[in-house]
Amino acid sequence: MTQQEQQNVQAVQRLYDAFGRGDIPTILDGLAEDVEWNEVPGGTPPFRGTYRGREAMGEFFRQLGETAEVARFEPKEFLAQGDTVVALGSYTFRSRAGGKSWDTDWAMAWRLRDGRVARFQVFKDTATENAALAA
Repeated sequence: MTQQEQQNVQAVQRLYDAFGRGDIPTILDGLAEDVEWNEVPGGTPPFRGTYRGREAMGEFFRQLGETAEVARFEPKEFLAQGDTVVALGSYTFRSRAGGKSWDTDWAMAWRLRDGRVARFQVFKDTATENAALAA
């Protein structure tokens, strides 16, 4: 892994650490002004769609906090090539409305530009997520 790839992995790890602390301002600061954040199509809002820009991401995290709480969030492996970092992990979320929990393994792809996230894409089990949020 090159030094730049190591720095990119560390930048993504810092974002995960901030998420674990509930530190949304630090996450937003780690995003490019024109960030494109892609949630899997077919999920329940805010877990679906494309969000563009830091302001939209602030709204995404607000909705996420209103919709679900994180019971467990575990990034396990990081792969890097050039400006792209792929993280593999799993989490358990709980619906705030219905109290039902869901677990999923995930892959998150991060594209960095000048040390900030320019593009994000998540791959996860939306069927389990939708069922928990509908309960």
